[in-house]
Amino acid sequence: MIIQLDKEIYERLSESEALVIDYINQNEDKIPVMSITSIAEKSFTSSATVSRTIQKCGFSGISELKFKISEQKQKKGENHSPYEVNKILAKSFRECTYTIDNISTTAILDTIKFIENANRVYIFSRGFTALVAEEFQMYLQLVGFNTVIVKDVMWMLNAGKIVKEGDLAIFITIQSTTPELARAAKAIKTNNAKIVTICCKPGTKLEELSDITILGHTENIMKIKGLDVYSRIPLNIITRTIIEYISK
Repeated sequence: MIIQLDKEIYERLSESEALVIDYINQNEDKIPVMSITSIAEKSFTSSATVSRTIQKCGFSGISELKFKISEQKQKKGENHSPYEVNKILAKSFRECTYTIDNISTTAILDTIKFIENANRVYIFSRGFTALVAEEFQMYLQLVGFNTVIVKDVMWMLNAGKIVKEGDLAIFITIQSTTPELARAAKAIKTNNAKIVTICCKPGTKLEELSDITILGHTENIMKIKGLDVYSRIPLNIITRTIIEYISK
């Protein structure tokens, strides 16, 4: 039985909350592959009631509950346990919640002011992260901002000749491991242009050079051919927040 409550606590639950707990405990094997909507339908309650009840029982949400059940099944040696799937979902949940919890509202609003006041917005990015930057550029262009993406190394080496005072440079990177990004930021700084960094690693040289840094939380997706690949979900959350606010 995954949810065990003291009698006193159980008696304080509403009728709907008790139905949710009873259903989960009686159908523990099914929960890891069910959505919160399905649990609500099967227990004759609502999705909001299921979510609230799960949190009352000490879980952060449905993802953690499913992960705990799957973990127990894995320890029992069940071959077809959804443990690994829920483990991955738990990672995505952490990335989202940690990133959202750590985002500074002031930093978001100040970044938006920089964008609105800039003559031109340059977005610097490399590798897989450039896909996030390209989407961000497209949305900024849709709402009327003069935006240029810089993902070519030669452009970055000449950033000091390209980005001028009155412009804004936004650096989007997971861990700021590309040396050309820091070199570009250093050159841009001498021109008194504004710099914003969206990153998932604190304490980098790029952060030192930035007027604003917005940090997310990322986790490893895979190791392949000696390369560590990290999730871009946190960068999407941050850029989406800026775009959705600025487009209102």
